[in-house]
This record gives sequence, C-alpha cells and structure tokens, in this order.
Amino acid sequence: MTDPPPLPIDRPEALERIGGDEAFLNELLGLYDEEYASKSADLAAAIEAGDTDRIRSLGHGLKGSSANLSLSRLREAAWAMEKAGQEKDLEAARTVLRRLEEEYRALKAYLG
Repeated sequence: MTDPPPLPIDRPEALERIGGDEAFLNELLGLYDEEYASKSADLAAAIEAGDTDRIRSLGHGLKGSSANLSLSRLREAAWAMEKAGQEKDLEAARTVLRRLEEEYRALKAYLG
C-alpha cells in the first residue's frame, strides 16, 4: 500500500510561518494566484521561444514562492521546471508545465 500524495498545501505549516494569521495567509494565497498566472504564461512563452535560461529562472522563482507557502507539490513541480531549464530540456519543460497546471488546479480545488 502506498501513501497518499501530500495535500496541495500544508496549512498548519504555512500558518506557523506567518504567526497563525489566517487572513494574512489568504491574502498571500491571493498574491500567489496573481504570480502563478503571470509566471505560467511567461513559462509557456519561454518554452515556445526555447529560452531555457528564462525557463530556469521562472521555475526557480515559483519554487521559492511555493515553498514559502508550504505548497509542496507545486514546489516540486517548479523545481522540475528549474531543472528542465538548467538542462536545456524543452520537452521536459513542456511536460512539467502540464504538471504545474494540474497541481495548481488541485490547489484551487482544495482551497475551494
């Protein structure tokens, strides 16, 4: 029997990082929504252009913001994107972009 995947967000951990302020966490998640929308569009454009340095940089940025909010599944996908850019692997970047989108949809569904 395998363990179920982690939740899209570790809410207790995220709240601990910000002093337990639920309203502030919701505000930060709103800012993450804006950042994600912008960076995912930028990633799609960078992949289309073959700009692996930009892919690496955008993946790195998403990895950090995902980690700060205890979004482990998105953090891992963003790390894979950073690595795809670093390795100049456009096919991997395309695959990881789909994974990022799936993980983002899972987060949105979980948060309601």
